[in-house]
Amino acid sequence: MKKLVTSKGNIFVDWLGRHTLLHGINMVCKEKDRNYIGDYHDKDFETLRNGGFNVIRLGIFWDAVEPEPGKYDEHYLSKIDELIAMAAAHDIHVFLDMHQDLFGSQFSDGAPDWATLTDGYEHVQTDLWSESYLLSRAVQTAFDNFWNNKPACDGVGIQDHYIHMWKHIALRYKDNITVIGYDVMNEPFMGSGASEVLQALLSGLAEAMPNNLALNPNDSLALWSDSSKKEELIGLLTDKTLYTNLIQGAQGSSQQFEKTSLRTFYNRIARTIREVDQETMIFLETNYFSNAGMTSAITAIVDKNGLQDPNQAYAPHGYDILVDTDLYEQSCNARVEVIFEAHKQVQNKLNLPLLVGEWGCYPNASEKQLEQAAHLVQIFEKDLASDTYYDFSHLYHNPISKVIVRPYPMKAAGRILEYSYTHQNNRFHCKIQEEKSSTDTVIFVPNLESIKDVTLVPYGQGYTLEQIDGSHSGYVFLPALGYPEIRQIDFSLIQ
Repeated sequence: MKKLVTSKGNIFVDWLGRHTLLHGINMVCKEKDRNYIGDYHDKDFETLRNGGFNVIRLGIFWDAVEPEPGKYDEHYLSKIDELIAMAAAHDIHVFLDMHQDLFGSQFSDGAPDWATLTDGYEHVQTDLWSESYLLSRAVQTAFDNFWNNKPACDGVGIQDHYIHMWKHIALRYKDNITVIGYDVMNEPFMGSGASEVLQALLSGLAEAMPNNLALNPNDSLALWSDSSKKEELIGLLTDKTLYTNLIQGAQGSSQQFEKTSLRTFYNRIARTIREVDQETMIFLETNYFSNAGMTSAITAIVDKNGLQDPNQAYAPHGYDILVDTDLYEQSCNARVEVIFEAHKQVQNKLNLPLLVGEWGCYPNASEKQLEQAAHLVQIFEKDLASDTYYDFSHLYHNPISKVIVRPYPMKAAGRILEYSYTHQNNRFHCKIQEEKSSTDTVIFVPNLESIKDVTLVPYGQGYTLEQIDGSHSGYVFLPALGYPEIRQIDFSLIQ
């Protein structure tokens, strides 16, 4: 069954072939005592539609889907069905994110206990949760055993279980036109090989210190682990060249993991999904370290004959190294530029659509955070990237909405060449290469009543406005010219 959105070369297209930008939000409930089902209601999806969000990255969890080896929880999946149906009722697409943090529910969320094989190592819980990836031998060993497909208690490899689970999910959603993608693993982590990356980072950090602060790698780790000293170190990492050299100088081992274990895994899981579902996009994430700017070495998935799968997308994440800390006032645009320049480079190599699956995470956005968020949005506009902001819980009573709710071209009767929304003067600009088409270009606007000074070249049949019921927001429709032509629209919004 034809999905509402698929991939075509390096862009997303809708079922009419229009270049489509996906702009959305993460809805990921990590609470085991709720069986990982968020307290989401129809009103929430209405809020999303009114804010111009047309896609949700919806978290699902191995622990909930397969609580016992080979036994799938249909009640849990029926609850996921209900959320998908609410999204569909508001014309919002969904892609499913098999989420994990620190591998499994023993340590955070993700895999069930029966699939978390630690070989007896104890977990190290760090003050900043994500640093357990680097310091917990139990977490690293659980990942090692996953990549090595170590047998579970029933004698079946745990990676085999994971892949069979995804086949079960694909069978369920292959004919659901709202479910446009499968994000098969959140932030895959390399396991014990991360120790080499950490050592390279610490050595690079020690070398980057000023002469009067000469350190060895062990000193660097001690300082980084001390919250009061970490602030000083981060202050030294505001130089873009220095940060680039530090991060990318340590990427050898992470790239090797992506060229071997991760590549094999992606191809295995994709071929299994394609046995039952050829229409739903498969989203490829980079390994954990690329979130901070290491250039990914992932490759596009291919079938057993070596032919590239035609329906896949590149879905990396990107966060400033201050994420989840109390140091957000030291946010640095130079660091996030390194991350997304690397992601754009990889997208160009892969020639796949780019969707930034996670970014932001500003639960109570300060002015400094709003400045960084606006800078990131400008990068996404320049790169014509789709995105899903993390996380839905930030949407209410948070000034971040001022940045992420903005005008943008949802669908274009041809190909979007460039667009931007400048907050300083509230000016929107968009240029499209129209094809011979009978469909409309659709531009979302947060407040239709605020539009002024519209210019449209060539004018053609002009434009029409359509308000979303019960909202100030709506759409600008540009009827297609019917012949190939570069089309440009500009307008301002009265604030």
